[in-house]
Amino acid sequence: MSPATDTSANFGDKEPLHNRLPSGCTSPFHFLDEDESEYMKLIQRPIRDFFPTFAAAFEEQSPAERERGRCALIDFTPQGCKITSFVDSADLNNSLAGTPSSHNYIPGKAPQRRLFILEDLPCNYILALGSKLRVPPSFFAGHWNDPASSTFNHRNPFQRFSLPQFQIRYAAANQVRVDDHAQSDNGLMRLYAFNTNVSRYFHEFSPKGVAYDEVWSYHVMSFWASQTRGDGSWDAVLLVDPPPEKFVRCLTTWRLIPLRPRWQSESSSHFLNPPLDDNRELSNNPANWKNQYRKSQYISMFNDIVQFYSSGDFPYSNTVSPLCAVELPRKLVISTMIAYIRGRYLNLVTFQRTQQRPHTLRSNYLCNFSNSSFSSWSDEFFDFMFGACAAMKEFKREVEEDMTALGLDTQSYAAPQWEVDGWKSFRDLTCAVEEMTVAFAANYLSYITI
Repeated sequence: MSPATDTSANFGDKEPLHNRLPSGCTSPFHFLDEDESEYMKLIQRPIRDFFPTFAAAFEEQSPAERERGRCALIDFTPQGCKITSFVDSADLNNSLAGTPSSHNYIPGKAPQRRLFILEDLPCNYILALGSKLRVPPSFFAGHWNDPASSTFNHRNPFQRFSLPQFQIRYAAANQVRVDDHAQSDNGLMRLYAFNTNVSRYFHEFSPKGVAYDEVWSYHVMSFWASQTRGDGSWDAVLLVDPPPEKFVRCLTTWRLIPLRPRWQSESSSHFLNPPLDDNRELSNNPANWKNQYRKSQYISMFNDIVQFYSSGDFPYSNTVSPLCAVELPRKLVISTMIAYIRGRYLNLVTFQRTQQRPHTLRSNYLCNFSNSSFSSWSDEFFDFMFGACAAMKEFKREVEEDMTALGLDTQSYAAPQWEVDGWKSFRDLTCAVEEMTVAFAANYLSYITI
């Protein structure tokens, strides 16, 4: 959606939608109906003032990018979850046109409870979902921006707690490396763009730098739900980010750079995600024991969510409210964040390993600082440590905002206990890592000035 997300070598096929209209036609696509056209005008005009980069990138999508993404429908029925994967946006349009919206109350019929899961932000899918389900375009616009950038309008300051709608911003470690031989090794940090419609980036330390860490990235999960109708019907949309694929983009040349698997550090060898299932007692049938432990792949959020709903383990009683229907996606985000911060914790504990102390315990990780390679002045190490201190403060602030958005700091909403405990565990570990980082920085400055 930005130049960094173009998949073709020729950028000439990108032009704004209003420039692609044939003579005498008000729509760039034959299936763009009046509702979708009006929805596009909302993005081009009022939304542009609050989300200018999103509106510009949305218009500049190439024809291929307007279809690049995945969308699935989870239709909750008393008989189970019916899952429909759409081939393209035309398939989605046909489905939306062929089924009545939950806005329409039909006496005597079972409630219609539908969850649409959209990966990435392709233009054609957004126009279809937004116009047919009456989703405010600011919902899609707030999802587009890079979560690590200095943006503000992704949350409404006049409504910090807005359930059942929510947006969660989180960090994730990626078990890949960027195979960029042309990149200079000067500098501490490298930055690459995801080859996607949304604005996302890979962050990587220089391989020859003072510190090692997995490639990490920042992501967003956004959820919108209609009001529950008189018969219990509702519609909802869940936006998830696409996974790392085969290539990233260089920010200076926009060239494609391949990604490679990477399992080198100790933290990478551990599976840092916590178990998602609370098994207090095993089944009476030993043949069912292995099914009581569910392990997600943590590569594609879209795949993990769809696989969960297709397993048949989701009870229909959990669909009374749309928020209950997306408990698993919220658990996946908490698990991903806990794994990320556990990786940072392990990096700090093992940061100063020397030949004399091949193993470092968490209780005395600073006791051998004078024999480490960081006991003398280094501009690069100084930048790393104090950059880490500042980053952890900002990271902790984002955690507090996420908890506020989910209603976890208010008595007016009874959040599920697993969600309260999960976020508290993550916040406590974040505070511990911040304290360790500050102690490391203070110890470093004290020692090199002696």
